[in-house]
Order: sequence, then structure tokens, then C-alpha cells
Amino acid sequence: MQWDPHDVVDSRVVTPSEWWINLNDFETLETRAGVYLFANSKYDVKYVGKAGANGMITEIKDAIGKEKSKGSTQVRALYTNSCERALSLEKFLIEKYNPVKNRK
Repeated sequence: MQWDPHDVVDSRVVTPSEWWINLNDFETLETRAGVYLFANSKYDVKYVGKAGANGMITEIKDAIGKEKSKGSTQVRALYTNSCERALSLEKFLIEKYNPVKNRK
């Protein structure tokens, strides 16, 4: 499913990253708590993951290492102010987009 820009106004999102960035540039994102999304060039969401406090870069790197980014070319972060909100937002976005890399 294609990215819905309205997801950045979700009450759990404190700040979104500026826009989608090249997957290879993920280390330029802030390390805050939140949710990250991998997508292809058409903004089809391929994976949704969460990061705890100061964990965004580490979690993205781990997901790439586990090939959760396969088929993706870009990443976007939605920052939250707590791990609990990140978990809640992750669950919502997985249900909404049903990303192929989140399926078991």
C-alpha cells in the first residue's frame, strides 16, 4: 500500500523526519524514539519498525542487516515522545499498510 501523508499528523507523532530519504543515508536521521518505514520509489511501504529512546539508527541498521529493507530504496522516521507511543504507532501502521516484510 502506498504511503499516506496524513499519517504524519497522528497524535502519537511529535515530529516526522523532513521527508523520505535515500536508504543509504539513514544515519542522518535523529536517534530519538519513534517508528521508521522502508518504502520503494513509488512510496509503497515495505516494512514498519519501531525504535526506543536513542535507538533509531541502531534499529534501522539491524533491520537492514536482517534484510527487512529488501525492495526498498528509502526510509522515513516518525518521532514519538515515548517507547509506548512508538509501539502503538508501529502496530497501527502495520495493520494499515500490511507491509510484506512485516508478515510472518
